[in-house]
Amino acid sequence: MTDSIRLAHISRFPVKGLDEQSLEAADLSIGAALPGDRRFAIAHGASAYDAAQPGWQKKAHFLNWARTPAIAAIRARYAGNGHVVSLSENGAELLRDADLTTEAGRAALCDVLLKRLPQESRGKLTVAEAPGVSFSDVEPKFLSIQNRASLDAIGSFAGMAFDQRRMRGNLLLDGVAPWAEMDWVGKRIRVGEAELEIVEIIGRCPATTLDPLNGARNLPTLDILNREYGHQDCGLYAKVVAGGTIRVGDAVSLR
Repeated sequence: MTDSIRLAHISRFPVKGLDEQSLEAADLSIGAALPGDRRFAIAHGASAYDAAQPGWQKKAHFLNWARTPAIAAIRARYAGNGHVVSLSENGAELLRDADLTTEAGRAALCDVLLKRLPQESRGKLTVAEAPGVSFSDVEPKFLSIQNRASLDAIGSFAGMAFDQRRMRGNLLLDGVAPWAEMDWVGKRIRVGEAELEIVEIIGRCPATTLDPLNGARNLPTLDILNREYGHQDCGLYAKVVAGGTIRVGDAVSLR
């Protein structure tokens, strides 16, 4: 690990299943997720999410790329602290400045998505929020990390550029050799002022085959991983063990 390794991108997903919000900096706290990441999720009519007793649920209880690929074609733009969302599709505005901290804003978002995704909604949609909960695919409050070189390696086998948004990761690193990060489990990395412990490797799902712009299944990510590497893994989960500010361009070092 050398000083050439940098934090290239920071992404959070204020609403699970919708677009990312790129950040220039973020303040990390011990044991917490990236601030504002997956703060909200959209529970469908068959979800076990209970607004009276809100808490984390598996991704199957919410609209997500794996089961609702059409949602990937909807563009989201965020304001405020990521809690104000606007939606569009093919350049046409669907929703403007819905404040998801209000009942009116939540109802407006659900109304748009009910009309756009009637079958996937299973008759009803609810904006889920639970204090201290990130509706990530795993319950522990981890950050997800991707190595751009590993993604480029996948893309090379497909003969196309691999858009990092397919992996919906929080931190993207430049300057790491392809797949070198697979040996980091149990180690710590320093990013800016913060320190993260690498907890586990991420197993991928069919959502990674989707084009982030239109939801088309146009890259056989899992087939490539299985054929070339004998697994379906890509990326890392990490927990914050020392808080502080991280910024795009920060050096990354292995501890």
